[in-house]
Amino acid sequence: MKATESIVIDGYDLLAENSRLAFEDHVVGGFTLNRGTAKVSPEGTPHADYEEVMQEHARQIMPNTLSHGLSPVIDLSCPVAGMFVQSPAGVYLDLYQGVAQKLVDEHHPVFQQTVKSLVDNGLVFRREINTGNFEVFGKPIEHLHTPQEVASLVNGLVADAFPGKGAFQTIFSNSGAEAGEAAIKLAMLHRYRAFLARYGEDVLARVMADLGIERDTFYDDDGSMPDPVYRDYPFFIFGCENAFHGRTLGVLNLTRSKKAQHVGFGKLRWARHVAFNGDKHALAALLDTRPITEILDAPGGVAAVVAEGKVPADLAACFLTEVYQGEGGYRIVDKTWLRGIADTCKAHDILLAIDEVQSFGRTGRLFATEHTGVEPDMIWLAKAAVLGMTVVRADLAEDCHVGWHSNTFGSGKLFDVNMAHATFRLMTDYRDELFEGRSLLENSRIKGEYVRMKLAELSARYADLFPDFSGLGGMWGLTVRHRAEIISTGWKMGLKLLGCGAPGEETSRLRILLLADVLTREIDAMVEVLDRVFAAVEANHPDE
Repeated sequence: MKATESIVIDGYDLLAENSRLAFEDHVVGGFTLNRGTAKVSPEGTPHADYEEVMQEHARQIMPNTLSHGLSPVIDLSCPVAGMFVQSPAGVYLDLYQGVAQKLVDEHHPVFQQTVKSLVDNGLVFRREINTGNFEVFGKPIEHLHTPQEVASLVNGLVADAFPGKGAFQTIFSNSGAEAGEAAIKLAMLHRYRAFLARYGEDVLARVMADLGIERDTFYDDDGSMPDPVYRDYPFFIFGCENAFHGRTLGVLNLTRSKKAQHVGFGKLRWARHVAFNGDKHALAALLDTRPITEILDAPGGVAAVVAEGKVPADLAACFLTEVYQGEGGYRIVDKTWLRGIADTCKAHDILLAIDEVQSFGRTGRLFATEHTGVEPDMIWLAKAAVLGMTVVRADLAEDCHVGWHSNTFGSGKLFDVNMAHATFRLMTDYRDELFEGRSLLENSRIKGEYVRMKLAELSARYADLFPDFSGLGGMWGLTVRHRAEIISTGWKMGLKLLGCGAPGEETSRLRILLLADVLTREIDAMVEVLDRVFAAVEANHPDE
């Protein structure tokens, strides 16, 4: 293809974009990096000279998910520009973006403007506790916002995306795992309130007795609420095989990704799993839809139903899933499957909760769920959203008593609060002259189609090594053979790559994450280096 040839998608000439690039140099640690002119130019693996760094990390920090010698060492004294990363070993292209933390070039003027306003007004280090204080700017400060303003913005965007669910409310947290914890707690609380409203305390006591769950008498003298406290609550939560929602004990009941995440940790006995993109009737097949009173009066009662592998519908709290599985292999949800699950949820007042921690802002829509036509009762966000956010149907707040959940830092750090606001405004309101006035979501969608075209060419060229791929916008999963070799070769040739999904020659997946403001030249650089990587690995296996 000649350099002067046009590639037009939805009226946008991708190659003409290169003539409009005008970025400032970023100079750090004696290195200069410019997003408009940077070239992938490795001179060795970025971590080759950092053995002592990895050893010191191991001495000081508990084991987590890092692999010695395989995980990258990021030299913070070197500049970053868009998707390009400078290191003493050369310039690399970052294809996993802090595992979805980075959504827009960190040098974007809207981010810089927000930080400057925080610094100028002495608020960059300001921390409060928004669950213990009400915060206000008595005199408005340009570009700065309170937690409730961020929540109002997010609530409105979610309501616009899912208009059939009415208004929404938000609770903030520190991370995606904690945002998921809040979703699980709220779903259980909603089921508890709904159960009492329908059947009353006496029937709940019969269920508890049937399942051998005792009262916790420690709280009997606490008159702040009329409710008795039980040592457990049999409200079931449902998730998917190969899901990843975090490693804290609550969401770990629904994470079903790798053995290392589970060995030695206790679980709720009320969690159930179905196959992601499997039978759309799988949830319905687990439910016993008889009224709980009828079940209690039948031989064996509730305990017998549970022993048979069924779940009384009156005890089913929520179904939680990703619409774009992350650790599970960067796989997109099947719309028919999700719609079947959603129909079952609606029929039995089971809340549908969607984990958008990685997919937020990356698929050409603000929320990946928008592609499905399904409207969830709850979604939760984190990573690129800066704050952990659990966004729920506003009427569900009626189930919440004061103290049901809280958080110190989730909306208490003014820096995070305002960077979150800036991120949402960037994704929804900003129109970039570089992209001929298109939004970043539009850019992501258009560039995603360009990625699809280029990956299809690569897959045709290396069909045995790279047989398949799937994705939307800036979020792609590649099925490959010899994944470890591809990742290590990628490092040597200038790509930061990260695996996902199950190990194995036939099922190995690579994840690719692009910024929402990704440039055509960054995609071209990615494809050029992937081509060289695949060629090198293929040459090492001539008999396959």
